[in-house]
Amino acid sequence: MDLNKTPRLLIMMFVQYFMQGAWNMTMGLVLSTYGMATIIGSSYALLGLATILSPLFIGMVADRFFASQKVMAILHLINAAVLLCVPQFIEAHNTGMTLLLIFLVGLLFYPTTALANSISFSHIDGVKSFPVIRVFGTFGFMAVGFIIGQMGYSGDTITWYIAAATGVLLGLYCFTLPDTPPKAKGRALTLRDLLCLDALALFKDRNFSILMLSIFVLMVPKTAYSAYIPVFLKALGFDNAASMMQVGIACEVIFMFLLSYFLLKAGFKVTLMMGAVCWIVRSLLFSHAAIDASMMYVLIGLMLQGFCWDFFFTVGDIYVDRKAPPEIKAQAQGLRFIVSNGFGLLFASTLCGQIFNSTVTGEGAEALPQWESFWIYPAIVAAVVSLFFFIFFRDDLSQRKTAAPLNAANP
Repeated sequence: MDLNKTPRLLIMMFVQYFMQGAWNMTMGLVLSTYGMATIIGSSYALLGLATILSPLFIGMVADRFFASQKVMAILHLINAAVLLCVPQFIEAHNTGMTLLLIFLVGLLFYPTTALANSISFSHIDGVKSFPVIRVFGTFGFMAVGFIIGQMGYSGDTITWYIAAATGVLLGLYCFTLPDTPPKAKGRALTLRDLLCLDALALFKDRNFSILMLSIFVLMVPKTAYSAYIPVFLKALGFDNAASMMQVGIACEVIFMFLLSYFLLKAGFKVTLMMGAVCWIVRSLLFSHAAIDASMMYVLIGLMLQGFCWDFFFTVGDIYVDRKAPPEIKAQAQGLRFIVSNGFGLLFASTLCGQIFNSTVTGEGAEALPQWESFWIYPAIVAAVVSLFFFIFFRDDLSQRKTAAPLNAANP
């Protein structure tokens, strides 16, 4: 790890997720508070559609034409202006414009998450050091969640103003990041490059495809959690949902520090399996908490965030970086985000929205028996993914075997 660059990368990751947490963490609760609960699923679906359209193309631009940190800066500055407009339409109950602007936010924001990963991987040893860099993103998510919860803003549109202000600061800060020039600059531009076929060729690798399919389907329990846990916590009687969720974020920090050890000792398959199985357990705990109303089940479910997120999705980022050749690493990270936050989120949010709208028809404590049924669905999906992954995934990409697989999927 370059000690001169590390502090800048840590700050970048902290502010990146601070900004995301401000607008995304309680988006479902904000919409519900302003009488727009029926479009929660549609909002997340549009974020998924936006992620399908932009990260891979933006990754190609960063790989071939402009330094990644400059692309990231411009995207954040433009997005800050869009974020500033969202609260006005939510408060006016203008569903059409609200959905349109949320779609634009997704188009502009999610490529920056892929770029943040790509910039980090360009200056560090991914397996050993990325968990340390990434954990500062979790700190950022924790910080904004704590602020929003303690100030009583969990269901307030002021969260979007916080995100807009943070976006301006982050956009300007990105210009100071370590220079990450395009590795394929100067190479003749072809139709293959415009269509990002080199990154898509990674799917020729069987194990890469299995992991991407698993990530795609596991977005169902992930989206059920991120979109509806604030609404569920409010039904249980917790008004400060953002603060409550920090229990899970704190555990994510702890497990992020342990991730390198687990990954180096157990390998990719075991670590990923642990993450997938924990999504089953978490969903079942929430289902039981809906009828038992025990704080213990809720807390344990929240605390599993470290396993659920770090051991599956963060490890997925590291795996993609190890698979991709240097000249397409930004595109490869964009591809991972398209699979998860693009097609995966579009599929998952549409499905979860339909399940929620047909299952949870009551409000508050009266709806708790319905919440019991709601959480069973993501538990079943996570169980299917876990079994599929256990049977078919065979790649462990140890440190000693890194060189061979790198080009295996990119003939």
